[in-house]
Amino acid sequence: MPSTDIAEALQQHGYAVVRGFLGDGDIPDSLLRFLEGAEKFHDGVIGDLPAADMQRIQARIAATVPAVAAAMGLAIAVDRFGYCAIRIRESHAAPSLRLPFDQHRDPKAAPGGALNWHLDHFSYFLHGDHRNYLICYMPVRKPDAGLANVAIVADDVVARLDPQLHQRIQGRGALRFRCVEADTLDWFRLRFPGEALAIGDWYAIEDLYDASPGWKIGFDLEAHKVVPHLAVGDLLIMRADVIHRTHDAGCDRISVRCDALPAQAPRLDTLRGLLGITLRYPFMSRKRRYNIRLWLRQQWRKRLGRTA
Repeated sequence: MPSTDIAEALQQHGYAVVRGFLGDGDIPDSLLRFLEGAEKFHDGVIGDLPAADMQRIQARIAATVPAVAAAMGLAIAVDRFGYCAIRIRESHAAPSLRLPFDQHRDPKAAPGGALNWHLDHFSYFLHGDHRNYLICYMPVRKPDAGLANVAIVADDVVARLDPQLHQRIQGRGALRFRCVEADTLDWFRLRFPGEALAIGDWYAIEDLYDASPGWKIGFDLEAHKVVPHLAVGDLLIMRADVIHRTHDAGCDRISVRCDALPAQAPRLDTLRGLLGITLRYPFMSRKRRYNIRLWLRQQWRKRLGRTA
């Protein structure tokens, strides 16, 4: 698929699918063994992927993504990408309530490592720019292309159904999107005191700015989602400001994720970059501090050679 076609799809819809992006030889068995047993961070991400096993995947990305970004007019760091992996375990259980309710935490926990509707949090907390940012998902272990996929609300659909929402999420992250349900109504009352709430209403949950709990949005995300079926080796590439979620945990799935970072993104893998974000930490919003505190602590432990 030519880079110009990928760029056009990203600009119009916010996402594109490239079939067969990775070949059989690009996913070594040693990488799969590592990902099966690797420890996950508290947000479900596997970091520090083995460099030798990632060489061919990295080469595919380097040969494709910079040209796509250039065609879109994005300012990305063409010489560095962020890599991690996401592992989902098969589960057919229903989401469970988190009681007692805490307005700062989701009212429900999804099974299997699935994530509900959102714009990514950590990448926005750390870099603050989702306009010059692309996210690439590549399944490397997945027995059924019809299961454990990513659901998306296309950018042009959001623009048509809720222009105000579309405007507010341009370049944004650190947002969740939730529907008021009978068993979560009390949680919404905690989060939005005095609001006239009704079951079936949808809200954007603001996770960056302390002064705002969020706002009501104008349509049902579930009724307007698209779910591309991804097989092993396919590439799903998205703009970082496109609303998405894990569609289901219907089978085990491991995906490698690559983040094309903004050109001005700080080098958080260096001592200077880590010191910089540490010095800024006291001046961040309370919500942002709450969400990156464990990450920051982990990075300093790694830097100082300490165990968790």
